[in-house]
Parts: sequence; structure tokens; C-alpha cells
Amino acid sequence: MIKLCTNIDGSYIDIIDGFIFEHYPSPWVITQNHISDSALLCGYFENDNEKQSHLEHIKQQLGRNIPLNFTSEIIEQDWKSAYKLHFKPWSYKKFHLVPTWLKETYPVPNGEKGLYLDPGMAFGTGNHESTRLCLEFILDDHSSLVKNKSFIDLGCGSGILSLVAYQMGFQQVVGVDNDEDAVRISKENASLNFHYNNIEFITYDLVKAESPLGFFDYILANIQADILCEQPQTILNMMKTRSVLILSGILNTESDSVIQTFTETYKYKKLEFCKKVMGEWTAIKFW
Repeated sequence: MIKLCTNIDGSYIDIIDGFIFEHYPSPWVITQNHISDSALLCGYFENDNEKQSHLEHIKQQLGRNIPLNFTSEIIEQDWKSAYKLHFKPWSYKKFHLVPTWLKETYPVPNGEKGLYLDPGMAFGTGNHESTRLCLEFILDDHSSLVKNKSFIDLGCGSGILSLVAYQMGFQQVVGVDNDEDAVRISKENASLNFHYNNIEFITYDLVKAESPLGFFDYILANIQADILCEQPQTILNMMKTRSVLILSGILNTESDSVIQTFTETYKYKKLEFCKKVMGEWTAIKFW
């Protein structure tokens, strides 16, 4: 395993975090010292070609405006478990997300709900703002859910949003991702929590859109803004007359463009919308 690392000033953290989320959900990690406001940007790579490709791209995109002085070293460690250092329990409205390895030390209070999760190398721990915004929308809407409503999660990652939707009462839940490992991890996380028969995880590439996925009452896409804006019709074609659509993975500076793209593309009625903002990230709810 090859490790690249550089010190970064705290004032650049949001910019770099947004960049690596858009382009490399893994293998880059930012570790911040909140006392000194300094931070480390580190990447972990299996071979020199992979390292060099990432290094050239990140220097080209960021290095002209941000000081980046990378050091490189060979390390021996279980890098696939490194994500566990950054996945912490999270709760909202009496719902708890708990890492599986903390199950014995973090009991969910009586009368409240919990989901135990091991994201592996898939994106989606609930710690990133874009995922939290989606979770808040789902949990805010739970009182309006009724039997037989359907839910689809486009870019399911670890399966976190699909599993929360299932627990909140959706009758049919579908999670899709173009990464076979993400689909596998989602299935494993489902089996960790309950015996399920109304959740389906499938490998599907939204960009290629091989075949229609059907119509759903609640559609959620937590993927980067450029893909959302490239595929508005594919996503909107899944809506029923009274569907809800949640879009996330959007930087605040991109939200107006996403709203314009989707409202102009949808021809059947005027789409109403509202936004949630957390840090530099925005999620948009259409109905």
C-alpha cells in the first residue's frame, strides 16, 4: 500500500473536501486538528500507477491555488478497515445510526429505532453532510408515509438510505448502484439488521440507463451534481403524479443550477421545492 500525505491549511478544508467528494469518495481522507486549524490530506493506493494518476489530477485541479507538498511512503496496514476511524454514531429524531463494531457499547434507547451499519469501502456512513440531509428529509417525512408506498435510492452506496426508508415503513424499497461492491455491501447491511423481503439491491448504471426501473412514490439520488444535471429526464421519468424527489450531493454553489435543470425538464406540472443546507452542501426536495 502506498500512502500520499500533505499538510493543508484549515481554510482550504471545505474546498478540498468538496473536490474529493465529487471525484474520489475514497481513497482520500482529511484529518483535521480543530485546535490548531491545521489538517492532513492523505490518500491510500494499491499501486504506483493508481497513485500517480490521482496525484496528477489533484495537483492539476487544486495545486495552482492551494499549496500541496505530498510525501510518499510504503505502508503495511489493513487499509480497508481505516474507514472505521471516521464512522461515528449519529442520531436524529429518535433514530440512531450505529457502527456494527459499537453495537455492544451503544444501545439504542427503548422506544427509539436504530440501524447498525458497516459501510466497508462503499460511500455512506451518515457522517457526510449530503447523507445526513437525505436522512433528515426521510425522517421528517415519516409521519406521512402510508402502506404500499415505494422508494428508490439511486446510488445506494452502503444501503444506508434504503434501509432507513424500509425501517420507516415503505412497502417496496429498491437500491441501485453502478458498483457491484456497493450492492453486495448493501445486502450485507440489510441482513445485519432484519429479515427483509421487500428490499431489492441491484447493479444499475444511471448514466447508461440500460432499462427503465419503473415508477416510485419517493425517489432519492445522493450523487454528484454534474451527473444529476446530465440525467434529469431519466430520473424524472420515475416519478408518479404525486411523487417526492430528493436530490443531494450538491454543493451550495450548484443548487440553483440543479433546481433550474429539473424544473425546466419536468413538463407535466410546476415542481414545488424546498432546500436543506448543511455546511457547504445542499439537498433539494421536489414534489
